[in-house]
Amino acid sequence: MVGVQSLCDTARDPPHAGMAELADAADSKSADPCGHGGSTPPPGTNQDCFTLQFLLLLLSFLSGADLSSCVNSKLISIYMRATCASEDVTFRLDEHGVDSVRAVGEQSRVIRNGLICALVVAGCIWAAYPVVEMGFIDDWSYIKTAQVFAQTGHFVYNGWTAPMLGWQAIWGAFLIKLFGFTFTVARLSILPLAMAAIFLFHAILVRFGINPRNAVLGTLALGLSPLFIPLAASYMTDVPGLFVILLCLYLCQRAVSAGSGKATIMWLCLAAATNVVGGTARQIAWLGALVMVPSAGWLLRKRRGVLLPTLLFWLVSMASVSVCTWWLARQPYSVQEAPLKGVVFNLRVLIFLGFHLLIQLVGSLFYLSLVTYPILVAWLLKLRGLNRAAILRIAWITLGWGLFQWATRWTMPWLYHVINSEFAAGKTGEMFSLKPISLPIWAREAIALLVIATVLVLVEHHKLWSRAGNKTIPELWRAIKDKKDRLASWQDLMWLLGPFTLSYFVMLLPRAYHAAIWDRYLLPIMAIAIIGLLKTHQQSVAPTLPLLSVVTLALFSLLAVGGTHDWFAWYRARLAAISEIRASGVPRTAIQGGFEYDAWTQVENGGYINNPQLEIPPGAYRQPTGRQTLPDECKLDFAPYTPAIHPKFTIAFGEMSCLAPSKFPPVSYRTWLPPHDRKILVQQIPDL
Repeated sequence: MVGVQSLCDTARDPPHAGMAELADAADSKSADPCGHGGSTPPPGTNQDCFTLQFLLLLLSFLSGADLSSCVNSKLISIYMRATCASEDVTFRLDEHGVDSVRAVGEQSRVIRNGLICALVVAGCIWAAYPVVEMGFIDDWSYIKTAQVFAQTGHFVYNGWTAPMLGWQAIWGAFLIKLFGFTFTVARLSILPLAMAAIFLFHAILVRFGINPRNAVLGTLALGLSPLFIPLAASYMTDVPGLFVILLCLYLCQRAVSAGSGKATIMWLCLAAATNVVGGTARQIAWLGALVMVPSAGWLLRKRRGVLLPTLLFWLVSMASVSVCTWWLARQPYSVQEAPLKGVVFNLRVLIFLGFHLLIQLVGSLFYLSLVTYPILVAWLLKLRGLNRAAILRIAWITLGWGLFQWATRWTMPWLYHVINSEFAAGKTGEMFSLKPISLPIWAREAIALLVIATVLVLVEHHKLWSRAGNKTIPELWRAIKDKKDRLASWQDLMWLLGPFTLSYFVMLLPRAYHAAIWDRYLLPIMAIAIIGLLKTHQQSVAPTLPLLSVVTLALFSLLAVGGTHDWFAWYRARLAAISEIRASGVPRTAIQGGFEYDAWTQVENGGYINNPQLEIPPGAYRQPTGRQTLPDECKLDFAPYTPAIHPKFTIAFGEMSCLAPSKFPPVSYRTWLPPHDRKILVQQIPDL
């Protein structure tokens, strides 16, 4: 710290007149700092600039000194002007005519805060202790593909899910080759991607004009949410897909802020190329190259030479995506989703499916309000500023919704399945009987009413704010389209995120129409919602989020870590109960251990999941045979997919009358969330 501070002091008070002369000479060459007659600086100039920035940031990080305080630093200013030709370093002239290097200090703070956020999220993930040698949600399918790739160097699918896996399988296979195969090693490969996604999201928020405090809170609202933490602890493709989308968005932001047409084209090319490659892990991420990059190019169409390369990038991206999709469709045991296949359309079916679609879309909006509540709750403090009529409207609508959800039991979290599995699901597809619930129905209904009321306060406050002569968000969008308003950050936000968000929901419509929108599909939209809420809050409410947001974020993070811990504790107890059965000499194929365990058993013994969606190779799917002798409550929905299993034993949360007791004792385990003491029973399937 002494060395950095002495550098600042020396720069403020030059020790000899030669420094002043050097400064004057540099000032006289400000139009041509490198002496090239106004021509482009030679190769290596930007490299010197980046080297200087790196050294300054490293000194600042190691010493804790604030380099932005060196406002009058002649020494650094002269060197900067002589070497830097990057748009990332912004020089300002204060009232005394002295260059400022605050930009370097600001960049240092952005990097520092982003790293801190990433480390905090990583620490919370591992505080949950997400360790179990068994599949978690669908990640057993992806882990199996990575394991086979590590052994053979080939992509081999197993008849379950639709993601292509691509680079995620290669990255996971690399760690498996390096450390040996375990489920935990495969899941560890997602941790650096989760940290990178959090770091990128913080940088994106800053570039959208979010102030430092709000950027940190917004980043942690994403990274510490009950949706993100379990997915980041798994080998699911959701977090890698989010990382790819955020990387594309960041590179498009760099294109928008680039100082020249060539730099703009370079950033757009990089965004398209990385997104095409990155989307091979989760195909919906390809919307970055297919929608976000063209949107950025259209936003920047007035820059010289940008529009034609953007069109070329889109055509190449479309061709690449088509080739990848064509290749995947021809792989044995790959699953091609066709949610409307086999549906007989008539008026009754259309009405039912239309109502189902409406429920899914409304549920998605409610769910997004729930997971972004640490930001949304800031509007709750504006209730006291509303007039009596607005308060009465909020009260009546909230009361009406409370009666509706009490009658229908359609309440928080509105969508399946991550948060529902953590806190609300009693009946699961993994085991028989009812799982203990951490959040009882009354608590979920109370949370739902609080979320709905807060959304209504936001709407009423926005109406009040617009009546004061301010532009509403739709008016702002129209003003930007009409070129009457040049609020650049809002313009960037709407062009980069608006078409992408619309396209994303369009891609979800077939699934929402016929099946369901799983909550994890909304992870990228959650990030976009946080950006919009933070931007709106800064513009219409207050520069910084209140203490209430910090407290709510802390509560959400505790629930996220606790829910993830309890989820994995349950899985470890399941595996312990199954291990007792195996230790007695019972073969794996005679045990029904629930969805993830049975899926691995089927793939290991049958080669693939017996999925009716399989088309390649022809005849792969086989109709289940045998007598269905057990009652419906003692049949797992996944059983027809696992013909290699002929169960004699199974596990359950409680005793099932249709099953027989076994000689194996129950396995007890403790959770962080109530009820704390839980157990798993081993029961025998009777011979009928």
